[in-house]
Amino acid sequence: MLCSNCQRPLPDSLVCDECFPDEEELTLAPLEGDVTSVRPISGYDSESTFEVESSEIQVEPETGPEPVICKKCQAVIPNGRLQCPQCGYNPQLGRSFDSIELDEYGGAMGFQRFLMKHTSQNDPASLILWLRIFGLFIVSVYIVTSRDFMSLFLSGICISGYLIYLRTLGKPVRFHAGQSVIPKLILLVNRLGGWSGVADKPQASGAVMTYRGQPFNDQNLASIEDTIAVEVLDIPGSTITDTGILYLQNFTNLKALVVQDCAVSENALDELQRCNKILMIWR
Repeated sequence: MLCSNCQRPLPDSLVCDECFPDEEELTLAPLEGDVTSVRPISGYDSESTFEVESSEIQVEPETGPEPVICKKCQAVIPNGRLQCPQCGYNPQLGRSFDSIELDEYGGAMGFQRFLMKHTSQNDPASLILWLRIFGLFIVSVYIVTSRDFMSLFLSGICISGYLIYLRTLGKPVRFHAGQSVIPKLILLVNRLGGWSGVADKPQASGAVMTYRGQPFNDQNLASIEDTIAVEVLDIPGSTITDTGILYLQNFTNLKALVVQDCAVSENALDELQRCNKILMIWR
């Protein structure tokens, strides 16, 4: 082997005597934590090999943080959890922790949550209030500018009809059950639009299942294998029962359910609504 600097033959030490006259041996400074050393075999030539001397490396397992003990019920809080799985106590806050505190919609469910998502500042009440004020302003202008008795009579009928609506069909109970005007408009618009306003992938296979006027029962519901793909289930007038509603708790991506004129109880639908807050149910 020749020296790369002066092209003279190298001795066994692999250090050129002409280029490095004062160097007796070329050594490599070991890196931090390096435990391997390499030395050439005596009589080294181009076909020789190196002997590797290495010491044994011992790796100690990394120990994670110790689990936290709940001060309220003495249960073990797993690492990474914010609260006790038994009683909901949060050690950082020093009190029981409610998951609604992390919900940007304040625990709202169904149609109210849908409207909060599609209105500014997550407040549908303000939107409805401004609509009422605008409607009252239009009626007031119409009354002031009208010059005949018939116009005043029609205005009075409109105001009376709206007040009657608020006392009957406009109650919050009917709204959350999908029986009020706004939920029915949402249902009509989405049916005409192919549920594109509710489903994330309405064109995907099995995302929107419609069986209006067709036989559909609990067995058909239980036979659905890809439950995650289902986003809309439009089955009014079907023979589904409370047993089928229990199956729907496994449909984690379900966003719309139409069970009008079905033999299902309010308690079963309320329990399904609590399990799936984003679900809109037309009863």
